[in-house]
Amino acid sequence: MLVLLPLYFTVPAVADAPKGFKEAVFQGSSPKLNGRELVFTLLPGQCSSKNYGDGRGESDCKNGNIRSRINAKKHAKLGQTMEYSLEIWIEPGFRYSKGNVPRSKLTLMEWQRINTVKNHIYVLHLDSSSGAKFEDKACFSPSRFGQWVTFKMLVKWSKNDDGFMEVFCDRKRIFALKGQNAIPPGCGTKAKQQCHLDKMDLRPPIQWQIGPKLNGYGIVYKQNGKKIAVSTLAKGWFDDEST
Repeated sequence: MLVLLPLYFTVPAVADAPKGFKEAVFQGSSPKLNGRELVFTLLPGQCSSKNYGDGRGESDCKNGNIRSRINAKKHAKLGQTMEYSLEIWIEPGFRYSKGNVPRSKLTLMEWQRINTVKNHIYVLHLDSSSGAKFEDKACFSPSRFGQWVTFKMLVKWSKNDDGFMEVFCDRKRIFALKGQNAIPPGCGTKAKQQCHLDKMDLRPPIQWQIGPKLNGYGIVYKQNGKKIAVSTLAKGWFDDEST
């Protein structure tokens, strides 16, 4: 299981798609329904060449990204209170090293404002050394690979003092935030490279995105003759120093 990355999410399903969700636009490989389980698989080279359409001339293939995701059809607006919950299964033989980066480039889900650039606000990261982390807070350790883990977020999205956010993994609260949460802690730092303070636009609604995504290093990284994350995934890990 060093090349395949199966992740299982239990969600209510209708016909060929989970109820309330749609397949991601920039998809490398489509998830598959197996009863009430949704199976995601990442394979090297399976990336979307579809242009992002935001004027930057970028795509997943050009940036070295691969993803297999579904996106929630219902978006959240500031002032709304929401609950997000699911169950996650990671194969026990899963291996992926995050390398010399602050946070793993492999993500399991995230919250992003739609039709924006660099407005990726909250993310659940995964690697085989630390397990799953939400904003640097441990959600579950590698010892839980091969077991179901429950994830839940309760949040009132707000740019004011009335906001709150609580994240639970297996009923244990791992993250709490009071007050504004429209701009996440750490936005603008090296740990959150897809969150830029100068590009924050609080007007568009927030979308929940579920499924694995391996982020590369962008067009410039490839143009400089460097390898991208996709090319190293066949080994089952990403060694930042070796590239």
